[in-house]
Amino acid sequence: MNAGRRQALVLAAGMGASALLATWLRPAQRGAPTHTGPALDDLVPAGFGVWTLDRDAASFVRAADRRGRQTAIYDQVLERTFLHPSGQRIMLSLAYLGAQSSDMQLHRPEVCYRAGGFRVGELSAARLQVGERTLPVTRLVAEMPGRPEPITYWTVVGGQAGEATVLPWSERLRRALQRQDAEGVLVRISSIDPQAERAYALHGEFAADLARALAPDRRDFVLGLRHPA
Repeated sequence: MNAGRRQALVLAAGMGASALLATWLRPAQRGAPTHTGPALDDLVPAGFGVWTLDRDAASFVRAADRRGRQTAIYDQVLERTFLHPSGQRIMLSLAYLGAQSSDMQLHRPEVCYRAGGFRVGELSAARLQVGERTLPVTRLVAEMPGRPEPITYWTVVGGQAGEATVLPWSERLRRALQRQDAEGVLVRISSIDPQAERAYALHGEFAADLARALAPDRRDFVLGLRHPA
């Protein structure tokens, strides 16, 4: 097995483990969501900018289930691994919870990784420049022996992007749902790299390339609505 395929297997295994953990942590379902939003597996292109879908990893990562049956905690989950020409890999995960959904207990990456046996470092708030937008993001490093995984993530609730260190996503979603029209999406970008700052820089490049590849309405869905300065 070549080194690239071996790394793809490691990446896919980690993504699968966190998704399974989310299923185990799911509270009892009290009803079906009223809608499931845009199809995440159609939202992100297979290639954009310099990034191509990692076919080795894609063979082992579950395809997104449009009704969320496979991951159960969210209405939809998309998981993909993308390959940079340099050989570096980025894992992308989008988890969607629609308006009027029955499940309010949302599990952030630090919760799932820690419960999955990772040692999770401190969370830090940061600003990520994506085109003309500045996103408030949360960063952390989750580690297992031989697998240091820097993570950048943000949430969009009711069209507003935010990071979890200011106000937990579950609380922001609870407040937004009082308007009866809110929906939430968690976007996670991660990679295996012992140098966290280098990884975060790559995450920023990936996010910017992804944003440029999305149609305006899809860009707002993933990054939050733009607001005048």
